[in-house]
Amino acid sequence: MSSRPDMLFWIVLLGLIAVTTGMDCTGQPDGIYEYNCFSYVICSQGVATEILCNSTQVFDPDQQKCVTPGIDNWPCTDVQSCLNQPDSRYPDYANACKTYYTCQFGIFYGHNFCPPGLVFDFKNQLCNWHFNVLPPCGTCTEDC
Repeated sequence: MSSRPDMLFWIVLLGLIAVTTGMDCTGQPDGIYEYNCFSYVICSQGVATEILCNSTQVFDPDQQKCVTPGIDNWPCTDVQSCLNQPDSRYPDYANACKTYYTCQFGIFYGHNFCPPGLVFDFKNQLCNWHFNVLPPCGTCTEDC
């Protein structure tokens, strides 16, 4: 028969597994790397953890945390329409291409942050230096 501390250990372990994500944070600086209206993924000391907002909150990308929206303040306004969009990643022009979002099967799968100093390169589907990326996200004018 299992003792109460053993059972508590397994419950805590299963809870930790449930909130980790498939993102590889190895070598990444600490920070937020993905988000949607109701959760975000944070890398801390090389480990990715998904943080779920509680049922009355949404993620505010400006404050970088879950907040309670007000009547005239819904901070989660950057949901993109993926209807009739090909499966791909797309730059967030409103954020100077420092973030991008993913569409798959017409469903919006949230935003991802590029590492500091990089912008999203639509052509190559990755974050890149601005001088290697075509406008409007980058400054490359020749063979990029």
